[in-house]
Amino acid sequence: MGSGSDVAKGAADIILLDDNFSSITEGIECGRLIFDNLKKNICYTLTSNIPELLPFCVFIILSIPLPLTTVMVLVIALGTDMSPAIALAYENPEMNIMNRRP
Repeated sequence: MGSGSDVAKGAADIILLDDNFSSITEGIECGRLIFDNLKKNICYTLTSNIPELLPFCVFIILSIPLPLTTVMVLVIALGTDMSPAIALAYENPEMNIMNRRP
């Protein structure tokens, strides 16, 4: 084939590394799973960090003393947020993941 196959690879959106066309649907399903897990992880992170941010906003606006130091809040956040975030990253796909619109 020569350099023609390299040009085709550069212009292609998807490159199959094997002769099985079902790998296209597996790749799309994998991409949708990653996208869903990222959305869940971002929503979890935002909802868990906003209550941790509110005391600092109140401290800045109203000059009310902080009940915890910044380092203590970071330690609590790292201790409580890491395992649920990792669990959300490795969640299994939902049943209708391939029936939904992209």
